[in-house]
Amino acid sequence: MLKWCLNIGRIGIMGFSAGGHLAATLSTQYNKNVYDNDEISAKPNFSILIYPVISMNDAITHKGSRINLLGNVPSKTDIEIFSNELGVNKETSKTFLIHATDDKSVPVENSIQYYLALNKNNVSVEMHLYEKGGHGFGLGKNGRSKSWPKACVNWLKSNNLIK
Repeated sequence: MLKWCLNIGRIGIMGFSAGGHLAATLSTQYNKNVYDNDEISAKPNFSILIYPVISMNDAITHKGSRINLLGNVPSKTDIEIFSNELGVNKETSKTFLIHATDDKSVPVENSIQYYLALNKNNVSVEMHLYEKGGHGFGLGKNGRSKSWPKACVNWLKSNNLIK
């Protein structure tokens, strides 16, 4: 990887909202054969998930994301495959999670269920829940939710992912 000056032990993925679902899917389903290259693992060394859609479970999913990904009448199998909290195992990428409790678009239970699954499997995970912030606060609009980037940098440093 010298051509790109990458440290292959420090490659991660970050996703917000539906992009968080994509990032969590890669972190839990990295070993599926979806491309022809047996030499390089698709597994990220870490994931940063910001108000992520994690589950396709009807009780906590973001309905629009589920319809866009699985259609109007998804099969039980597809719901299970794309409910990333169900795919966590001890090999899942270490994760940094951010969510606001008052998120009206993607219920905070998405992050909570993923956190619990990671913790149950002894995967390194840190989660920051904010009382306010709603959905789509990005780098922080106001209040305490705007402090998450600094917490993320501290997490990356403490895990020797950045200097």
